[in-house]
Formats: sequence, C-alpha cells, structure tokens
Amino acid sequence: MTAVRARLISVDVSDEQTSSDSRSPRDAEALRAAIAERVGSPGHGVASTIEVVDATGSTNADLAARAAEPGIIGTVRITTDQTSGRGRHARVWSAPPGGQVAVSVVLDARGSTERLGWLSLATGVAAASAIESATGVRPTLKWPNDVLVDGKKVAGILAEYIPSPAGGVVIVGIGINTAMTADELPVDTATSLQIESGQPVDVPTLVADYLKALGDMPWPDDIEDLARRYRDRCDTLGRRVRLSLPDERSVDGVADDVDEQGRIVIRTDDGPFTAAAGDVLHLRPAQN
Repeated sequence: MTAVRARLISVDVSDEQTSSDSRSPRDAEALRAAIAERVGSPGHGVASTIEVVDATGSTNADLAARAAEPGIIGTVRITTDQTSGRGRHARVWSAPPGGQVAVSVVLDARGSTERLGWLSLATGVAAASAIESATGVRPTLKWPNDVLVDGKKVAGILAEYIPSPAGGVVIVGIGINTAMTADELPVDTATSLQIESGQPVDVPTLVADYLKALGDMPWPDDIEDLARRYRDRCDTLGRRVRLSLPDERSVDGVADDVDEQGRIVIRTDDGPFTAAAGDVLHLRPAQN
C-alpha cells in the first residue's frame, strides 16, 4: 500500500481543547496510548501526525485548507464535536457534542487517481472492521459510502481529492455515531454504536483500530483483494435497489457487482447499468 502507508513517527495533540461535555473523550493521553499500542508498530498505520481537538467545524475542511502544506500527507485530525460536518453533495452530518467521533486523514494520491473510486469503499471496509473489533457489532456496507448496522446508518464517509503541485492528495473523512441516544438521532434510519452494542464505546480504541485497519487496506496496490473484502461486507450486492443519480434520474434493478473502478453495476430490464456516483435505496432482496 505504498501510496497510503506512513510510519507513526509523532503524535501531536493540539491545544484547541475547550469543550466540557462529559461524554466527549478529551483524554488525549488515552488516544495517544491506544494508537501507540495498536498502530505504532513498524509497517502499520497511516499517521505521521495526530491532531486531537475538542471541537471544530469540519475535520475534512480543516485539512483541505492546509492541503498544500509540506508534510501534510499522513496528518490525522480527530474530534468528538464536529459542528459543521459535511457528507456527499454538501449534506450536513451532525451530532451532539460527544455523540460522534470524526476522523480525517490526508493520503497521497500520486499515481493512484484512476483508483480513487475504490478509496471510499476501502475506508468503509476499514471502518466496519474496526467497529466489529472494538464493539463486537458486525456492520455491513451500503454502496458507496455508508456503514450500516441492521440496515441503519452508523457512519458516513467523505473522500475529497485536492490537486496540488506535488500531484494531489485525498482527504478521507469518516463520522461514526458512538454515544448518541435514540432521542438524539437525526433521522429514524440512523443508529449509534452505544445503541447497538448496549454499552459505552471505547473511542480511543475504536479510532486506533480504524487507523490500523485503514493502513492495512490494500489500496491502491491490490484492487482484487480489496474488492473481495468489500464484497464480503457489502449488503447492497444481490439486492433490488433504486439508484438516484446526480442528474435526478433514477434506475431500478439488481445490484450485481462493483467493477474495477469501484462503480456499481446494476442489472436492469434494459441491460447492465454502471454508475460512479449516486444514492442507493435498498428495496428488497432479489428473487432468483
């Protein structure tokens, strides 16, 4: 994973810590210890610098503003109070303070732009693996970038490519609902890890497991292996779906596969339909 890996060489904890919400794990020492223990060994991790802040508008936006800085690749920014989180198509991703952990990572995109479609999918696999390891809950994935538990969204992913004179970077952000109660969920199709597991979430361990799993993803070097891992977790494949496209068209059919570029392939009455972007609605399992 040559374009992603970077040794964990330092852990810098920002002093921007001002929140006092009792659920927010502002224990930078715990994050430091968990990361050092779980992803600090040679050959693992994606982090060269870890920034932990109590609150910020958007961890992705913070890093995007610094995309041209020397040494930015490998920077990770973490908060449990993201006040202006963004999803795809400029959607708002919100949670009460301490109810969610947001993690953004700057990755090197040089030589890998043709495989960027797989990066959100790889991030979903890493997140699902980390959630299962940290909580015992087994998530599934909905194409292209939702992490589900029993059909409800527990995490969302946003990958943003930013060109640069050095060849471009990708900022991959994820927001994981950790401690939200049922009354705090933004929609009835969402859930949290605390709701699903029935116990508080160890956020430092979850974040450390996620960074390790992301570092272990075979992107961009072995798409075949990545596709196998993704298909094993993807609940979209084999279902009847409705795909809403960015141009406001919709396509109904059976989600057959993801292709070599990470695009969804839908079997329709008029033949295969392939899309790189869109919103998927799961209708019902396909009847063979």
